Amino acid sequence: MAGMMIVYNVVMALSICLLWPIWVPWVWFRKKHRHTFFNRMFMEALSGNDPESAPVRRRIWIHALSVGEVLSAEPLVEALAQKHGAHSLIFTASTQTGFEMATRLIAPNGCAVRHFPYDTLFSVNRALNVINPGQVVVVETDIWPNFLYRLKKRRIPVHLVNARLSERSFRGYKRIGFLMAPLLSVFGRICVQTESDRQRFRALGVPDEQAVTVGNIKFDQAPVSMSTGERNQFAETFNLSGDTPLWVAGSTHEGEEDVLADAYRKVCATGIHPVLIVAPRDPARAAAVCSIFNRSGCDAMTLHQIERQPAASRSVVVIDRIGILRQWYALADVAFVGGSLVKAGGHNPLEPASAAKPILFGPYTEDFHWICQTLENAGGAFRVHNADQLAEKVIHLIENKEDRCRVGRCAYDVFAENRGAVARTLAVIEECAGRRDP
Repeated sequence: MAGMMIVYNVVMALSICLLWPIWVPWVWFRKKHRHTFFNRMFMEALSGNDPESAPVRRRIWIHALSVGEVLSAEPLVEALAQKHGAHSLIFTASTQTGFEMATRLIAPNGCAVRHFPYDTLFSVNRALNVINPGQVVVVETDIWPNFLYRLKKRRIPVHLVNARLSERSFRGYKRIGFLMAPLLSVFGRICVQTESDRQRFRALGVPDEQAVTVGNIKFDQAPVSMSTGERNQFAETFNLSGDTPLWVAGSTHEGEEDVLADAYRKVCATGIHPVLIVAPRDPARAAAVCSIFNRSGCDAMTLHQIERQPAASRSVVVIDRIGILRQWYALADVAFVGGSLVKAGGHNPLEPASAAKPILFGPYTEDFHWICQTLENAGGAFRVHNADQLAEKVIHLIENKEDRCRVGRCAYDVFAENRGAVARTLAVIEECAGRRDP
């Protein structure tokens, strides 16, 4: 592995030297990259409010790539905080949106939140010196050679949890098996979501005893709910009448909003006029998404515009911030989960399932294959392929309250019946820790 790392770092150094005329302006002129560059290059030291009092080598570093992984990690962080104390936890995210979500969800529990370092020797060593972890937990996927190699050299245990391998990712990793096998061998345990995931990891050279099927920790997230008072306040804030149907389209990608606009026009043509809430996966696209609906003849406004004009009428509301999609799912009559009408792998349908909402998604759900298939088989979700099918299902579910409630209950049953992965994951990690302790 040492020889491989020499080659990796030589290639990285040469790439940085050759491409700096491109990446320096790219970082400087893109706000989200400019904001995170220095924090990822030079990890910020722990402050007086951070867990400096945690015993040396007892800190637990938990890492999640972006928003979806941060949401997945939340129940695991809560369980670790209960067991070890929040003062012992450091949480990192790679993307700016992931960092912002972690700041909202994770930091209030007392856990320090930082940006994950770039995979350069300097940045990784700086982060390890700042955090000085006793063990590291990587959620789902974010495998970096220098990071894992330095953990191995420092004898810091690291585990990959809630791991999954779609068929597409597996084929990609298989092509670079000479690189993946030694990297995966660094993990003490790989806690996978399904037996299919475990078989794919085995095919990449992971030994039987290293990969353990524990289920999906996404099922252990707190159910999405709102009290009657919260519902009334939310509805009043956004001028939603009690009898107006609400259709929520979450985590949408470029290319999907055109389909949604077409489907929305078809729904309205039947005399049903729901309020459509669209939450782009990238909130920075909100203005562009708004323009798509306005050009199609729909009355669309961003959430920011509505807050500035509370009395304004609106048919389509485009969410331009992170952290409130769960609340909208709690209010929805019908939920569409995006990233599935285009080849983006789909997004997590468990948030609307936990709120007992009927769920629609497109054909491309590779990243959540088992969950989506299980929801379909249980009658809690429907797969649609185009605007006509999407409109047809929305119309039926809005017009038939009994069916809508039945489908929502089926979705919730799938959510409730598959909980417990966090406890099983912790048991695996604690077992490994027990073997290390004298």
